[in-house]
Amino acid sequence: MYKSRFARCALPLLLVFALLVPVLAAGCWESPARMALNKAEDLQEQAMLTRAAAEYERARKLFEEEGRSAQAAHCRDEAQSIMLVQASYPDLKADVEGKLAELYPQVPAAERAGWVRNGELERMTWDGKVHYFNQAAENIATRHFDVAYMNTAKSQTVADLVRYIESSATASTTPWQPYSNPLTWLGTESINVPRDKLPETGLLKLWFPLPVVMGPQNPVTVLSVTPDTWLQQPPSTTEDLADAYFEVPLDKLEGDLSITIQFQFTHYQENFEVDPANVGTYDRTSALYKEYTRSYGNIYISDEIRATAKKVAGGEKNPYLAAKKLYDYILKEIRYSYMPHMAAWPRGERESVYVHRMKRGDCGAQAMYFSALCRSLGIPARTTGGWQLFTGNFAGHFWAEFFLPNYGWLPVDPTAADISDWTDKISEQERSDFKEFYFGNQDPLRCNVQLDVDEALVPPLDGEVLVPLALQSPVGTCSTMEEPATIVISEYTTLSAQPLSGQAPPVSGSVH
Repeated sequence: MYKSRFARCALPLLLVFALLVPVLAAGCWESPARMALNKAEDLQEQAMLTRAAAEYERARKLFEEEGRSAQAAHCRDEAQSIMLVQASYPDLKADVEGKLAELYPQVPAAERAGWVRNGELERMTWDGKVHYFNQAAENIATRHFDVAYMNTAKSQTVADLVRYIESSATASTTPWQPYSNPLTWLGTESINVPRDKLPETGLLKLWFPLPVVMGPQNPVTVLSVTPDTWLQQPPSTTEDLADAYFEVPLDKLEGDLSITIQFQFTHYQENFEVDPANVGTYDRTSALYKEYTRSYGNIYISDEIRATAKKVAGGEKNPYLAAKKLYDYILKEIRYSYMPHMAAWPRGERESVYVHRMKRGDCGAQAMYFSALCRSLGIPARTTGGWQLFTGNFAGHFWAEFFLPNYGWLPVDPTAADISDWTDKISEQERSDFKEFYFGNQDPLRCNVQLDVDEALVPPLDGEVLVPLALQSPVGTCSTMEEPATIVISEYTTLSAQPLSGQAPPVSGSVH
């Protein structure tokens, strides 16, 4: 009786166990691809980047064998992101010491060694070693003005630019008209990529930056696209970001990939005369207010940023006067420095947070910091830009704008103001006037490509953008390319400007 009862009970239990075993096994078992991905993520967390990249590549191939294309694409993106971080911080101590000696031979060796020893140079640890930012040595001159003045030729170039801009700033304008003294430019943007630098197959997608229609920049005309074979839609110049979109089927590309776009645009000088008592009230329910006071992307409002803005504003409720206090704070506390943009958000720290922590940043980074400070106080702000033409040709540049009811978008450019600190060939009054000019005023030597940072491409890119905050040169993506398409294309890109009307700048050479 006991055996039969046991048998009757045991049989259902065995059946249940038999049914559960494959379910439990399925829950615990991981494919080789998933295991490789887990290992890659662990290595990346430990900052063992070279091994992590190799493991991501192994996982990518395994996912492709399993037919899981989305996971394979993710692994490719992660491996490429690691490559970009390593490219941003490539130098060991001996490398950066060599760069410092080459750039600043007049500076005593002991002083140069101190820059390395005291932690002033931007660095990160990966693969168990300290690596330095690839422009860390150049940043010394923008933070140590006595070092900058040693380059007498550059100091004179900066002085010439300051005086040119000041002369245009004092030109007669109509008080009620914020836009005056227009400059019209012809721009030519080209790529010419050798065929052997591209895969035999795959679809190469390309986005070319263009001038965007906005307040001080109008009209904008795309004159020609040559050839227009791969152009997928009419160039967009009236959205939040202006671009031309191409798709190139590489199996149909017989020779080198050559595309040229010519465009024309007019950009006005801006001079806003603001009566603080005439500033209106914000409509806090409007789409504009909600869009440009949010914390997002690289214009991120941390608790520390919010506290700093509140402290600097000191209870000032007028948005114009509060914004001026924030501008003055940045000029006093933040130094110009080149930025490791490719290692920033979404791969790393958000740019506004970086500037707040490091007390340094380049044009876009400082503008994003200003925008974050303003937004934290309920003042709509954005970081716009594309290129500047200070020396008569296109060079990347971004600046800020904040919105005032009854006035519109006012320009603010902390790093243009910073330029005056890089020369000892102007008077202190000239320096002060130059810095005052760039709050609520702006020169016409600009070309806006986008209204704010972190704008979506048109049409949106399905995947990760190399530097999502800005479109300043053609962006590309291609699933059959091992190296990021944008990096490959950039080596074969040219961009030039020709003045068509107005007074072009008389200076030449680089101011950065």
